Amino acid sequence: MPPKAFHPRGWSSVLRWGTLVAALASSGLTAADFWSAHVEPVLKEHCVECHSPTRSKGRLDLSTFQNALRGGEHGAGFVPGRPDESPLYLVLKPGADPHMPPKRQLSEEQIAVIRTGIERLQVRPTEASGDRSAATDARSAPAVPRRDPWVPPAGMAAPAVIDAFLERGWKARKVRPAAQADDATWLRRIHLDLVGRIPTSGEIARFEGLPARRRRETVVDGLLNHPDHARHLREVFDVLWMGRPTAKTEAQRRDHGWTEFLEASFRENRRWDALMRDLIVARPDRSGDLARRGLVQFLYERQNNPQAMAEAVAPLVFGVQIGCAQCHDHMVAREIKQAHYWGMVAAFNRSKNVDAEAGPGLAESAIGGFVSFANLKKESQQARLVFFNGRQVEEPWPADGVKEVDAPEKYRVAPPKGKERPAVPAEPNFSRRQALAEAVTRDNPLLARAAVNRVWGLLMGRGLVHPVDLMDSQHPPSHPELLDWLARDFERSGHDLRRLIRHVVLSKAYQLDSRPASGKPPADEAFARALEKPLSAEQLARSLELATGPWIRAETASASPSVKPPVVTAASLQRALVRDFPDLGAPEYNATLQQAMFLSNSSVLEPLLRPYPGNLAQRLEGLPDDRARVREAFRAILGRSPDREELKAGMDYLRGHPGQGGRAQFLWALLTGAEFQVNH
Repeated sequence: MPPKAFHPRGWSSVLRWGTLVAALASSGLTAADFWSAHVEPVLKEHCVECHSPTRSKGRLDLSTFQNALRGGEHGAGFVPGRPDESPLYLVLKPGADPHMPPKRQLSEEQIAVIRTGIERLQVRPTEASGDRSAATDARSAPAVPRRDPWVPPAGMAAPAVIDAFLERGWKARKVRPAAQADDATWLRRIHLDLVGRIPTSGEIARFEGLPARRRRETVVDGLLNHPDHARHLREVFDVLWMGRPTAKTEAQRRDHGWTEFLEASFRENRRWDALMRDLIVARPDRSGDLARRGLVQFLYERQNNPQAMAEAVAPLVFGVQIGCAQCHDHMVAREIKQAHYWGMVAAFNRSKNVDAEAGPGLAESAIGGFVSFANLKKESQQARLVFFNGRQVEEPWPADGVKEVDAPEKYRVAPPKGKERPAVPAEPNFSRRQALAEAVTRDNPLLARAAVNRVWGLLMGRGLVHPVDLMDSQHPPSHPELLDWLARDFERSGHDLRRLIRHVVLSKAYQLDSRPASGKPPADEAFARALEKPLSAEQLARSLELATGPWIRAETASASPSVKPPVVTAASLQRALVRDFPDLGAPEYNATLQQAMFLSNSSVLEPLLRPYPGNLAQRLEGLPDDRARVREAFRAILGRSPDREELKAGMDYLRGHPGQGGRAQFLWALLTGAEFQVNH
């Protein structure tokens, strides 16, 4: 029996190709495993350079089995079980016109391996239709959807398009979607996702008073224009792009105008491509407006480290992490080259932080920054402005032995002479940062795909590509046609983020219940039910304040000496939560011991449950009986009424633990339970 995995070229010197094919055909691998073990290595070595997610000539991507099966603009890549009808195989044969690869001929052994790989695939019709929609053999259980020819009809509403693509996926996966979430669940979910907190009692009452037919759409439009929406997006993307700040960097972001810039960008619904260009170019206009000056902080905080700048920008504009390509081409996602990593670094290695009279900024030199990098074979290569999306910026290198000379005429804004403080940061006539910004924000479809996937992940619990910043050949999308459509629609809309969010949250898929329809829950990537999302520290802080308040702030003197003000403020509560709940958007959520300790005995939570004028604890004191107290606690904290079993359990507990202490413990249990801690 041959080994379960080997490279065909390793056998070519000892076996004739006919013997090799016989050995492969008789191996015990499933068709899918055979393809992965034997066909993919050939395609990746000889074909993926031109047919990858970034350079898909003819829109054909051969980096994964699923993408090869989908094919490109000329149809499917191959017909399962029939190599002589498969374009992928026919163009490889000697004498083919056109012939692939164009400059070389695959060996007989390699061609035979691809033929065998196609032969071993068999078509199994789905139960939902008579179409041949999956390629597999009897031992390969998961069906792999073929290229879906469905095109949304003109004029079809975007939320309906989203649902139609997902419904086709449910049929292919043979899963049944969950029921629609009830109003209370949906209202809580949409407030947490769009404004970063649970709804207030007033918002719940207004929702209940709206006409049933359009009440959800009305609420969505209201929240998208609510001041808290821009604040929530600012808090989310600040952490995603910059990481959790220290006390020093938090103050710096505020003082340098980053916080105001980011929130203003979302409030004005600034074009996404323009926002990305701002972050990379890092040159505010001359208005002096703090919100415009703040855009420099994205690069300024990287402290003159061009590698940190490159690694921060790549996920935003390409949807990929490039750090693994620092020392060599990516070992798994072969399309990510070491040259791409150092090309991005070169774009930033003329930049330097300066504290100009106009404020903090990034000066850029007109000379220097010509560096080389070595691969694992210790071969030296020049770091050219070559980027992951296939774009390249030509820039002449100085000849060997020629020393560059700086001069004012090389600048639009020249640096000062000597060491005096500049009025504004230096800006050269040819700016590498500007060149990078143009290359990645114009005619770069990866920019829209990365944005769409990130937004989808934030709202739906995981990306169409998961994790969201690994949009490479080894992480194919769960719904490729949907991702393609959303990205194109996002581009056509002028990179309108608010419109994209609206379309996703108004889809029926977003409004599904988190409880599966029946039996075993469907795979998360099917999006056949709502996925639970742990609340961020910011969402928890604001929701705790709304659920238990209003508070008398510690900085406010009490009107009554018998009422002690709480020892916690909104700011101190958020700081405590950020310390123990720092993650935001992690690919997989893992609770920590620190979080368990916080929820079980935090000195920060305890003061929220003491009675103060107007707060929840005092309202419970004033109610006539335990039944009313349980109902009020559920409405305030969970936004719903208790069911019969919950009502009985709550009343039993309060009867067994009378007084303020028992009521505080009851509230604590609701606040620290899973239903309050996650968006479901």
